[in-house]
Amino acid sequence: MPLVVHYVNDKSWNTETQDFADPAIRKEADDIGHLLMNIGVPEVSEKTINEIVIRKLILDRLYGGGVATPKTYKEPLQRHLGLKIEGRWARNETRLKFATRHLKGTMRDIEETVLD
Repeated sequence: MPLVVHYVNDKSWNTETQDFADPAIRKEADDIGHLLMNIGVPEVSEKTINEIVIRKLILDRLYGGGVATPKTYKEPLQRHLGLKIEGRWARNETRLKFATRHLKGTMRDIEETVLD
């Protein structure tokens, strides 16, 4: 089952036209859906928004992302409150499981460079 991004409860979703007002907003929603899959959070809500930002900043540190502030990540998430994902790769992970999964990958990459 592929990743399914549910827009209907998204704050930016227009219920009359059954679409977003701007294609850029839809792309932003899709990008957030893929981010949610990567960080192990199934939806954007008031309860999860800070956790999403924390996990994104962890990824930035592990994989050398840009120099971003929490505000940089919070603003798009605020526009997409209510966005949900579903699919084989969409799961709800604790912060420890998320960090362990990504750290194992980083350790494997380092090990491969040392053993070559």
